[in-house]
Amino acid sequence: MRLSDRLAIPRGVTAVVGGGGKTSLIWRLAQELSQRATVLIATTAHIRPPACETLLKPDPMAIRDALLRHRLLAIGDPAPEGKLAQASRLHGEYRGLADYVLIEADGSRGFPVKAPAAHEPAMPREPSLTIAVAGMSCCGRTVAQAAHRPALYAALTGLREQDLITPAAVAKALANPAGQRKGVPGRFLIILNQADTEERIAFAREVASLLTEETWIMALTARPDWAQRGARGPTAAGNA
Repeated sequence: MRLSDRLAIPRGVTAVVGGGGKTSLIWRLAQELSQRATVLIATTAHIRPPACETLLKPDPMAIRDALLRHRLLAIGDPAPEGKLAQASRLHGEYRGLADYVLIEADGSRGFPVKAPAAHEPAMPREPSLTIAVAGMSCCGRTVAQAAHRPALYAALTGLREQDLITPAAVAKALANPAGQRKGVPGRFLIILNQADTEERIAFAREVASLLTEETWIMALTARPDWAQRGARGPTAAGNA
C-alpha cells in the first residue's frame, strides 16, 4: 500500500510541521499522489525547491494553467540562498488550486526536533490535515545538540539544554498545544521518522506508547517501504 493511502491523505490542504524529515515526507507524498491527481507543493516558511516544475510568484490563474501541463507543481516567491518563500500573491489561500496541496508550514534548520517560536508555525487556512514530524536521530543526543530553538524546547519539555532527549520529552513536544500541535485545527497525526536502527526504533516505540494521537514510525530515507503504526493511535491497526 502507498504511504499516502496508509496515512489517508485527504484532498485539499495538508500542512506539515516539526523537524526530521518534513521535506522528504512531502516529496514522497507528492510523487505518489501526482500519479492520479494534481498536486501542489508550497510553503509558508522557506524550502529548497523540489525536483519538479516550479512556478515563481504565481497567481491562481497561472497555477491552474501550469497544472494542465504538469500534475506536480511547486510554487513560491524567490528567497535568499535559492530557496522558495510563501507565494505572496495567493494571500494565504490554497484551497481549490489543486486536488492536493502539501505545505511545509515551519522550518527546523535540519534539526530532528524543535519547539515553535512565537510566530510559528505559519499555518495555512483550514488545513484538512496537519502532520507533525520528529526525527529519531534525536535519540542519544542532548537538547542543545538535537533541537531547533533548544531553549524553547527545554522549557517546553522540562529538560535542561544539556540533558539527553527522552521519549517522554519528544511525546510532550509533539502533542502539546504549545508544541507541534500549536494552532492546529482538525485532524492531526504524528510521524516518528529516522527510525533506521534498532535503538531508534525502540525509542520511537516508547514515544508512540506515550501518545494518544494517530502515530506512525518510519525511516523515509533508509527504509522507504516500511512503516509501522503506533500502538495507541485512536484506530491502531497493526503494522504495514
